[in-house]
Amino acid sequence: MRRKHNKKFFKLVFIIGIIVSFIMVLGGCGSTTSKTSAVQSNKKEAPKKITVFAAASLTESYNEIAKDLKKDKNIEVSYNFAGSQQLVTAIDQGANADVFASADTKNMDKIKTDGKVDKSKIFANNQLIIAKYKGSSISITSLKDLAKDGVKLVVGDKSVPCGSYFYKALDAALKDNTIDQDTYNKILKNIKSNELNVKDIVSKVTLGEADAGVVYKTDVVKSNKDKLQVVKDSEFSKLKIEYPVAVINSSSNKNAAQEFIDYITTGKGKDILKKYGFIVK
Repeated sequence: MRRKHNKKFFKLVFIIGIIVSFIMVLGGCGSTTSKTSAVQSNKKEAPKKITVFAAASLTESYNEIAKDLKKDKNIEVSYNFAGSQQLVTAIDQGANADVFASADTKNMDKIKTDGKVDKSKIFANNQLIIAKYKGSSISITSLKDLAKDGVKLVVGDKSVPCGSYFYKALDAALKDNTIDQDTYNKILKNIKSNELNVKDIVSKVTLGEADAGVVYKTDVVKSNKDKLQVVKDSEFSKLKIEYPVAVINSSSNKNAAQEFIDYITTGKGKDILKKYGFIVK
């Protein structure tokens, strides 16, 4: 009798063991599925990568825009900052670029003619100013003062947008009798170097190698404003300084490139450009 009860007992234990094992297997499967789902949900999508060729005067604002784009759009931007004319040469020679942002329409028109871009859009305007070294003992309050004896002046080369704008303003000032021929000649004589990049002008003035340089308003920033004084002139205010941007035809990332342009023309990028002194509509 006892033997019969023992058999029943062991049979019951065996059945219970099978049931428990089955429940554990089911639980384990559910746990694995949950873990897999969690890993998949936490896995970040690979960033979209683009290369932007941009005028040197856009350095500070575009670097901040890149940080926001990474957070907001998952777009990773690599920049090549230089004089617009240098960037055009590189693009014409086949450099890998997705977007071109120029400090003038002249250079953008050139690569349109070369078939490198189809259309462009104006995304900002700027102003030309005289950046005077605060450590200089020479008083400079207008364009005319650049003709004073002993002034060391640094400007952009005529091939560079900021230089082209300067020489255009200087010629206009002579034509409308704002300055006379003697003043015009003295200003030219005081030019110590013609730089190929607006940031090189800023650097020379900041280091005290020049009394003044003609740059954009946006080039006087937090990191150098303790060394530079902004001097405005009515002749400079007559200039139309426009910044166009375009997607390069050879880009393999056209969608992300267009997202970049949309961001600086309709999104948060506009506010960042404004923060750095650009004029945006």
